[in-house]
Amino acid sequence: LTSMAVLEGGSPKEKLEKSYMPGLKANWALWPAVQAVNFTVVPLQHRVLVVNIVSLGWNCFLSYLNSAGSDAKDQKVLEKKSDDLPAGNLSQ
Repeated sequence: LTSMAVLEGGSPKEKLEKSYMPGLKANWALWPAVQAVNFTVVPLQHRVLVVNIVSLGWNCFLSYLNSAGSDAKDQKVLEKKSDDLPAGNLSQ
């Protein structure tokens, strides 16, 4: 989360304060349950597959968590850029 904030030009501290606890709580809720089911029910040869499938969804969730709230920031940037454009007829 913090490395993405740096790459996006934002504040890593703000991103961490906003996203760390929700991500950590979701981690604690998801992974112990997945591993409990994985080790008790899933056959040995399919355990890595189960973890990989759940990891795909987990990474999607982390991506969503990282981008949450960025739509408002993106909208402000677009408005600022459109204000800088010269007035005129843009249709052709």
